[in-house]
Amino acid sequence: MEDGDDNGHSINDDLRMMGESGDDHDDGGDLGLHDLFGSTAAAPIDLAARDVPGDGGGAGAGAAAANNVPQSSVVPKPRKTKSPAWEDIDPIYTTVGGKSVRTGAICKWCKSNLSANSGGGTGHLLRHARDCKVKAAAQGKQSQLKFNPDGSVSNFVYCPSRARTQLCRLIARLDLPLTFAESPAFEEYIQLAHNPKFKSVSRQTTTRDLGKYFNDRRSSVHDSLQSASSIAITSDIWSGNAKEDYLSVVAHYVSKDWLLEKKIIGLRLIEVSHNANNIAERVLSVIADWGCTDKVFSVTLDNASSNVKAMDKLKPELSGYVGTLFLHQRCALHVMNLIVKCGLKRFKPWLDAFRTAISFLNASNQRIAAYKSYCVAMGVRPRKFGLDMDVRWNSTYLMLKHLLPYKETFDMFLTTQYPRKPGDPELLTPAHWYVAAKLLEFLELFYDATVSLSGVYYPTSPLIMHTILDIAKHLHVYEHDKHIGPAVVPMKNKFLKY
Repeated sequence: MEDGDDNGHSINDDLRMMGESGDDHDDGGDLGLHDLFGSTAAAPIDLAARDVPGDGGGAGAGAAAANNVPQSSVVPKPRKTKSPAWEDIDPIYTTVGGKSVRTGAICKWCKSNLSANSGGGTGHLLRHARDCKVKAAAQGKQSQLKFNPDGSVSNFVYCPSRARTQLCRLIARLDLPLTFAESPAFEEYIQLAHNPKFKSVSRQTTTRDLGKYFNDRRSSVHDSLQSASSIAITSDIWSGNAKEDYLSVVAHYVSKDWLLEKKIIGLRLIEVSHNANNIAERVLSVIADWGCTDKVFSVTLDNASSNVKAMDKLKPELSGYVGTLFLHQRCALHVMNLIVKCGLKRFKPWLDAFRTAISFLNASNQRIAAYKSYCVAMGVRPRKFGLDMDVRWNSTYLMLKHLLPYKETFDMFLTTQYPRKPGDPELLTPAHWYVAAKLLEFLELFYDATVSLSGVYYPTSPLIMHTILDIAKHLHVYEHDKHIGPAVVPMKNKFLKY
């Protein structure tokens, strides 16, 4: 029974307007033969078409009814798909010859049209769906930004190979052990503080990476040297802590990008005598290995006699660019070192007293702690003092520079702690402190000139003449000083010699 209004409108009419069947619809009433019984079903028997006795017009009426039955136009539904690809991809069907055939597909993620014929597989659909899921997940995350050297900003993408290359640079620059890369503490620090995607590598992998990085950098340096039109060479002998001597060869040149470059192109072990033949042989071997024998316009060595003789052997091999007249350049800083050390010999008794005092303080941890406590009590920031080195005069300047600001506390500590016999003078008298102050004032110009001429990434040749004039004026001023004068005279003679 249907509920309706006065105009004959019922609930079933509303259901049919929304695309649903009413409750008065007979199930299966509108379905065709093929929908109910399949495509192989036999034709139904028309009972009305049989001859019924006493009814002459029954056959004609039944045939007419059978001929007037409409044929169903509904295409059979395709069978259910089983591949997991269809969870992310919608198939497209087309009716061909009365059958529904799959001819394509649409990705639910990127809405792309894909080929998906019924006779083909779904492997490419699975790969496409997997890639789309990864891209969709990446788009949902907040990207990280990085600043480029030119000031621009770009997205940061973690690259494991680049991380391993930078790890090799870190190990080489800081002389770290190869096991540093696989340290759990280092991995935890990087993951928690910088990049959670970082994975540590073994020392075997780091060893291979170091070899590969060395070869790459060597090729890069070789190409850079080949593009340079001229090269300046500096060389010296370096002694390591293992009591082994190495001869270093450094190339200075202007790159094709107009940048001043400094490259260490050789560090050869020299286990033989440091004579002229051995030095010249190793320097020439390094330069020839890089193919730069015809590009050298200067060779800078210190003023040792063996180096002077070595240059006599190198000049015929390296004179192809500028000849032999200006090929050999003497190291200005080595000359300055010889001049200053000549003057410091006159102050050796005074400087030895300061060395003895510092050695006395550093000889015991209890004394260091006692001096620290005394500085804290006096309201002075405590510090430690180091000794100078015989081969580096500027270390003597730095020793005095660090010690003089602590004159009051250091002198008082020595007076109370340094053992003396009755009648013995104090280790550091006011005269010692006065000479130290004058000597520090005198050496300041030489120290500043050393720092200035030790520059690497700016030209130092234009500074040589200004430095020579400043030193000449400085020596002339202090030549008549009653405390510094006796040491300035031999320094001035050495200066005029070079």
